[in-house]
Amino acid sequence: MTFSKIPEYLSDHTFGDLDDLSVGAPFLRERLRGVHHFGRKTPLVPKPGEAVTLYAYSSSDLPVKDLWLRFSINDWRDYTEIPFEPAEPAWDTLLWGWINEWRAQLPAQPAGTFLRYQVYARLPGIKIGALEDKLLYADSQSAQSSAADQFAIWYGEDGLPEWSRSARIYQISVDRFSPGEGREWLQQENLTRPFGGTLRGVIDKLAYIRDLGFSALWLTPIFASPSHHGYDTSDYLRIEPRFGTLADFDELVSKAHALGLRVILDFVANHVSDQHPALREALKAESSPFTAWFQWDKWPEYKGYFNIPSMPELNLTQGSPAREHLFEAARFWLRRGVDGYRLDYAIGPGLDFWVEFRRVCREVNPEVWTFGEITRPADQQLSFAGGMDGTLDFLSCQALRETFAFRSKPVSWFAGFVQASQAYFPREFSRPAFLDNHDMNRFLFAAGGSLRRLKLALSWLYLLPGQPLVYFGTESALSQTMSIHDPDAIGFDQSRLPMNWDDIPARCDLARLLRGLSAFREIFPGLVDAQWQLCALDDEHETAIWGIHLAEGALIAVLNRSDRACSLPVPNLDLDLAGGVVDLLTGEQASFRSGQAQVPAESLLVFSAVRNT
Repeated sequence: MTFSKIPEYLSDHTFGDLDDLSVGAPFLRERLRGVHHFGRKTPLVPKPGEAVTLYAYSSSDLPVKDLWLRFSINDWRDYTEIPFEPAEPAWDTLLWGWINEWRAQLPAQPAGTFLRYQVYARLPGIKIGALEDKLLYADSQSAQSSAADQFAIWYGEDGLPEWSRSARIYQISVDRFSPGEGREWLQQENLTRPFGGTLRGVIDKLAYIRDLGFSALWLTPIFASPSHHGYDTSDYLRIEPRFGTLADFDELVSKAHALGLRVILDFVANHVSDQHPALREALKAESSPFTAWFQWDKWPEYKGYFNIPSMPELNLTQGSPAREHLFEAARFWLRRGVDGYRLDYAIGPGLDFWVEFRRVCREVNPEVWTFGEITRPADQQLSFAGGMDGTLDFLSCQALRETFAFRSKPVSWFAGFVQASQAYFPREFSRPAFLDNHDMNRFLFAAGGSLRRLKLALSWLYLLPGQPLVYFGTESALSQTMSIHDPDAIGFDQSRLPMNWDDIPARCDLARLLRGLSAFREIFPGLVDAQWQLCALDDEHETAIWGIHLAEGALIAVLNRSDRACSLPVPNLDLDLAGGVVDLLTGEQASFRSGQAQVPAESLLVFSAVRNT
């Protein structure tokens, strides 16, 4: 079977095309060159009383004399230095050089310790006729500690919040969801302007969201902002007036909790709006205390997020006023009942920022759940362990879209991805998985409008270990008219159409599927820790069979991605299927006879089995 290239106007560019060798290879070479730590350590999230091994790397184009760890447990009032020990070098063909690995061990620390550290190399040098070592700090390659990357470990006694393990999340773009009962949209023509969704509109639909089987809702930014999307905050402590009031927010949290719904807020720490009062003050005079809030090329020229002038980047180094302001904002909303934060563009702030953010949040709410938007390779995602509970699972999103929307990958590729991904990431590292969001073409549009492909992908989403996350409107087949990459498109806003409430009755089968999938997750909570076994695979006919072993029993998953119904032999897993088979995803009786499962086209059949005794 051959697979065609995805048309450019439909292609996803979530990872900045790092999966393209012409982009990924230079990225990797640059990433390997120099001295690096990457935040790598074991254990990933150290507990009080545990020794910690730190890893560092240096490329052979640098004649590193030795490598040192400098750490402090009192905010650098004093510090201790420990040498790294060299390990065996490894040849790297892409770099065409050696990679030297180094290891150092931090002594165990008591509960509550906040340890800050830096890693630096000494290189032999000569200055004015005398020998003088040069210093090079990981990962910034800076020669000065003041400009170098800083890392941190908080020896907390917290863990992954129990409620988060079984969370099923509904993502809401507040401006595009609902204006509220008895209210009309402000307008529905210009996608770059506000449509008029409100917090009252969300409150009115809480029972609807719960009925779909969700246990948490994620609100895109609701803080004061000049834009409809809110990812450029002008006041972290105030609700955007278009959305409502603080009283509306308090009512939303109270009523959501009464229905068993957790509330997760979008938190943008990397940058703010150019309308933020701190920037306006900073631009009045270079001597203003507010200049310390931002990053500058040379005053009054500030650095912008992706060079966008309307989104100035914050200076979040240790002790900066912007850093402390963000911490206080996080505390403010947690005290009002917020259950978690989705952390926007989390690759921007340093790793040490997120470790302290975790401590700040846990001190207010020990059950707060945080996960970051990290559109980088798997190893970089895992480096955030200890600073947040996990990261959005963009890798599985890509795999699900390429396998079921574009069908650009064979079933064997998907099977291999699932196997490796589940083996790589610890189960304590949250990975909310999704099919689409506000920054990409909707899955249904990418799938050419195929509801069967959407249903198949949704079924997989709820079968995988991570927490399923669904973008609002999926249940009503909400799509879009143009790709975000079309030459005539206006960008991400093409995928941000308002909720099509009138279409829900006609799409009730999608809503029914989501309810069934949620019931399935309730029956089998052990899916988050399940052991998967690939039993059979046929790329030519696009079929595969898995055994899924849970603490509460066993499941068999049978995939038929082709457009033809088929009959598949179920392997001998020492299971008794004589009692009949019910498709757990739909609740309907499945056809099973003579050891053969009858699988409809483009479908996933999941059934339980009782072991022979």
